[in-house]
This record gives sequence, C-alpha cells and structure tokens, in this order.
Amino acid sequence: MMDILRWLPGACGSLGPALIPPAHIAVLWYFWQNYSRYVDKRFCSCSCWDTVFKGTYESGIASYKHMYFNATQNTMKMWLLIVVGVISLYECTKYLTQLLLQGRVRYTMIVLFLLSIFSHYYAWWAYLNYYNDEYYNQWNHQLFFTITELISTSFVLHLASVDNVVTSRKTLAIVGIAILHILASGVDQFISNVFRGEGYPHQVVRDLGFMIPDVMHLVLPLWLLRQTRKESFSTRPFYRDRNLRRDVVLMFFTVAVLFTICSFL
Repeated sequence: MMDILRWLPGACGSLGPALIPPAHIAVLWYFWQNYSRYVDKRFCSCSCWDTVFKGTYESGIASYKHMYFNATQNTMKMWLLIVVGVISLYECTKYLTQLLLQGRVRYTMIVLFLLSIFSHYYAWWAYLNYYNDEYYNQWNHQLFFTITELISTSFVLHLASVDNVVTSRKTLAIVGIAILHILASGVDQFISNVFRGEGYPHQVVRDLGFMIPDVMHLVLPLWLLRQTRKESFSTRPFYRDRNLRRDVVLMFFTVAVLFTICSFL
C-alpha cells in the first residue's frame, strides 16, 4: 500500500500534461473538422523551414513532416514556455494529490484549482501562438489576466492545505480577482457572445469556460470564510469587525484600480 501511495502523486501529476493537449486538439477537431484542409503527404512541401534540426539529412524545400520548427529565438521561447507549463502543472497536481492522501486538504480549493486549469491552459496556448505567429497585439491584455490568475491560483494552492490559516485577506484576494475577471469578461465578450447569441459555438464554450470558474472563485472562498468565522468563537459580526470591513474596502478599491488599468490594455 505504501508503494502505491509513493508513486501515485507523481502519476497523477503526469496525467494533466499527458492528456490535456490531446483533448484540446480533439475539441478543436470537433469544431473545425468541416473546415480543415486535406494534406496529401506525397506532394506537399514546406519552404518556410530552415531544416537546421535535420542537419545534413535534409536541406532545401522539405517534404512532409508531422512537425516543423525553425532554429530561432521565438522557438527557444516557445520551448521554455512548454517546459515551464508542463513542470508547473505536474508539481501543482502532485502537491494537491499528496495533501489529499495525507488528509490535509481543503476540497473547496481542489475544486477551484481544477476549474482554473482551463484559463491557465488557454493563456499558455495563446502565448505559444503569439510567439509562433509573431502577433503581439493582445499580449498586454492577456498578460494582465495571466498575472491576476497566477496570483489567485497561488492563494488557492496555499489555502488548499489545512495547515494554512484561512484569513479574510487571503480569501478576498481570490474573490477580488474573480470579480475583476467577471467584470472584464462581461464588458469584453461574454455578454455579446453568450447572452446576445452573437458568438460562434466555440466562442460560447470558451467564454463559459472562463465565466463559470470565475463565479466559483467568487462563491467558494466566501463560503469558506463564512464557515471559518462561524467556527471561531472570537469572531465579531461584520458591522463590528473593523479589520474585515477594511479588507473588503481594500478589495473593492483594488478591483476598481485594476479594472481601470485593464480597460486601457
């Protein structure tokens, strides 16, 4: 039994990097199969490939390959981004699995982490495409969401362990970022694509994939804070708790400032 528990966290950590990208391509194929191009392997060629990684085995206009890559700085950046993404997902999943096996986990935080995978993966894939296409018009906008998502997930991972104390500042940090994302997404695309029906099916699925986790990041931390305060005999009512009121005001002020910054990106 101990041998199983020893390798289980590593095995669970490997599932995400191994399964999510194929699942992503399968979803893309489902939406775009009627528009994809047929590739004739016998007659197709690629003249945009520098053939460096093939060395002396192939040069000039290359024949069909399942994967091409050029020896450029952007290729190096893409590779580093892939490595960071895979290792990060592996380590986070391994960490949560260890907490789960040790009985030291808050299940609400596991739910939030699982829900956040889509937004992190979307950002990771977007950066790969920015580098690959050398298209940077949306870079700052995406970077803003990535930074705030990483901050939120850091607090989620921290609160996932029951050894770490639940405080209003920690939970409101998650809640504030969720409110920010809900407001920004609503103004940006969600209302038009989902409620007005102006988006394509894949855009509706994407926007729901963002909005549902954000709503859960708003609700579950507040529920956790409420439960924690109910279990504490020294808890004061909201109208008498100056520290909690100060944290709430600080949260809304920070959301307002960040939303203003986001509107200019």
